[in-house]
Amino acid sequence: MRIIWFTENYPPNKGGMSRSCDRIVSNLRQHYTVDVFHFTNKFPAFKTESHENGSYTSVPIFEDSSYTLNMLWAFIKDHSVIKVSTVFTAFGSHLCLKGITLMANWLQKPVLICFRGNDFDNAIFSQKKQDLLYTISNATAIACVSSEKEERIKRMKLNNNVYFTPNSIDFEQWNVLNSDRTLASQIKSGLQLTKNTKIIGLIGFLKSKKGIDFFMETLKKSQLLKTVHLRIVGEIEPHIEAQFIASNWSYSKIQPTSKTELMANYLLCDAVAIPSIYDGMPNVIFEAAALNIPVIASKAGGIPDILNHDNAFLFDVLSENKLLQALADFDNSTKTILQEKSNNLKQTIKLAFTTQQEIKNYIDIFNTITTTNYEI
Repeated sequence: MRIIWFTENYPPNKGGMSRSCDRIVSNLRQHYTVDVFHFTNKFPAFKTESHENGSYTSVPIFEDSSYTLNMLWAFIKDHSVIKVSTVFTAFGSHLCLKGITLMANWLQKPVLICFRGNDFDNAIFSQKKQDLLYTISNATAIACVSSEKEERIKRMKLNNNVYFTPNSIDFEQWNVLNSDRTLASQIKSGLQLTKNTKIIGLIGFLKSKKGIDFFMETLKKSQLLKTVHLRIVGEIEPHIEAQFIASNWSYSKIQPTSKTELMANYLLCDAVAIPSIYDGMPNVIFEAAALNIPVIASKAGGIPDILNHDNAFLFDVLSENKLLQALADFDNSTKTILQEKSNNLKQTIKLAFTTQQEIKNYIDIFNTITTTNYEI
């Protein structure tokens, strides 16, 4: 089987979507040939490199998305690799939603559309809705990173072939070295915090959907107010940081330049918070679990597919009272309770969210849509 994989999220891009895409493609290449077509301007236009069990081609992005997609169509319509391919896959992003299903149908290829987080959530209530509805109606199958999104798309009654394909993690890739702990201690010492300060990490690209505004307003009313330091690990929207500055919060920020630096910043945290209003299935949950860091999170999107009250401090989306309770429960927990929750979360993921299960989900879909004449 030869899979053509279109995406805007792939290394050297940073972020959870890129890490997920890289993990899935790498694991699929253990079974099939996967040719990645990456929308990016970080490399020359349509530069192709050979990879083990596949290839990588950079697709230029222009200000006009229609021009971008017409350029892609001109490049692939008679391409020899495209002609011998078995199936198309579109992994997130509006460019994929807008163009790949159309191109697959023109070329008479089955196509799997992978919905992650923002790709569906942003489009369904925007001017991009018609592109989204066409894609859902005309894709051969749809893969959803959360059961919540799977159910919502099924209830739209536009496509019968919708599947739950959750994220995963390879814990062996997140083994903690002494050097990681040493770096974490050095960073923590540099923050010059008091002994009773608790560090809560806010990790990833902190956009509005992540509920940071709500989290900060609620935190002001919590018992943690005077003893918490917020560690921002990743990118933050300017208006959100302006609120940090105006409120005189104890906070610090960093954009890690390596996995070692990322791990060290996890390790200095007493907990990580994911107060999302809507979301997919954040990689932060998996990474925190691998490093035994407790999680405080809302029940948004795919988060409840993994977290429960036995393995995390959960609260209802946008519920101030529930978040205050979750923060108090965390603050009042003994080291034993915190360790128990962390162990429970790691065990949950080891049982149900392995890389082997993740790839099996995709392989099962590919086998089905390439051997069956599906009725959409």
